[in-house]
Amino acid sequence: MSLKQTSFRKLRKNKSKWRVDSWEEYEEMEDTFLKERLQSKEPTIPGKVRITGGSAKNIMIQIPKTTRPLTDRMKVRIFDILNKDIAGKTILDLYAGTGSFALEALSRGAKSAVLVDAAKNAYHILQSNVSVCGFLAEAEVVKSKTDEFLFKAIKSGQKYDIIFMDPPYKLFNTKRVYKMQNTINLASQLLPVENKRFKGVVIIKHPRRYPLERLKLKSIEKFETYELGLNSITIFIVKTIKKV
Repeated sequence: MSLKQTSFRKLRKNKSKWRVDSWEEYEEMEDTFLKERLQSKEPTIPGKVRITGGSAKNIMIQIPKTTRPLTDRMKVRIFDILNKDIAGKTILDLYAGTGSFALEALSRGAKSAVLVDAAKNAYHILQSNVSVCGFLAEAEVVKSKTDEFLFKAIKSGQKYDIIFMDPPYKLFNTKRVYKMQNTINLASQLLPVENKRFKGVVIIKHPRRYPLERLKLKSIEKFETYELGLNSITIFIVKTIKKV
């Protein structure tokens, strides 16, 4: 997320006065401050971000209000890791927001993508972003709560090679880790566990200090975590079934 210089100074000045007991409270205060700035007359977050690579490189896409999109640094890091594995893959982008991950993946050669978000404003912006990038045939935008979508997708037997999740900060509650745990376990049921050439992948953007190690994940295991400021990107892959 990029802030104007004036807004950065205001944020830094406010932070110096904050007295908090936990990182969750700190993140909540920062999030509240940024949302208030978004809704003021002076915008603090640019209205668009760009696709960083592939056929749609440098195309600008819109950002729904109060959404924290993936930064260029995050996207470059993720797709450098995925590299050629992205080609021909099916993508599920949960809590899609701008649709930045899915559209970046399609730009770099993914076969298809489903973008899921419950917000009405995000739904219309996602449709616009898909159109601007030229992926109307490859992308489907779904207005739905994440867990409701996952239950339906599991019931209908859908599968995705790569699942990306960028939940709002309020869902990363350390006192109720079971909620995030349940959502990740549901999502992992949509991975292609029998594909020998490519292990299904779940990628999660989360607060750097969120204790992912406390989550009991059934069919996936951590591959790597990359720290990027206050946020981290953690990649999970399907667990290898040990032969007896």
